[in-house]
Amino acid sequence: MKDTDQQTLNTIDSENKKQDSQEVKQEFLREIQYLIFESAENLYGIDILKITEILKPVVVTRLPNAENFVLGVINLRGNIVPVLDIKKILKDEYTELTNFSRIIVCNIYNKNLGLLVEKVLEVVTLREDQIEGGEVRNFSDNYIEGIGRSRDKLFLIFNLPLLVEQYKQKENKKIKELKSLE
Repeated sequence: MKDTDQQTLNTIDSENKKQDSQEVKQEFLREIQYLIFESAENLYGIDILKITEILKPVVVTRLPNAENFVLGVINLRGNIVPVLDIKKILKDEYTELTNFSRIIVCNIYNKNLGLLVEKVLEVVTLREDQIEGGEVRNFSDNYIEGIGRSRDKLFLIFNLPLLVEQYKQKENKKIKELKSLE
């Protein structure tokens, strides 16, 4: 066999090993399912494992002195669930209730939280390598942890724990302010 033939075979063999290695990596990448919803003229996703249920809008009991994005609370089978208006958080406009509006009930830190959204679209499954993130975190410190791509759609992935933490911080600040007035 000539040296050039041997080099060609070695190159092909090396490329096959790389391809096999990439296929093995893809097999071991974790797949995550996201519920895609529309709000504030954008598409967003939430890890489906954090969602307990999706409700049609129900009557909400307002809370005095709550942030304007906190619509109030609902009674869900004996559990009190705060409901936040995602559009109010993102765009400072209230969500207009339609036949498509939904409350997505999520479980974060073993607490339920309802998110009012304009429309629930679908569930998509993505591999970890189909999610981009680092670049957007610096530009959007408000609740976004990455960008997912599903077919022809891009959607922003919510960082629910950050949303809850910022909500708690605002509530704790209000409590301190009220106590200082006493």
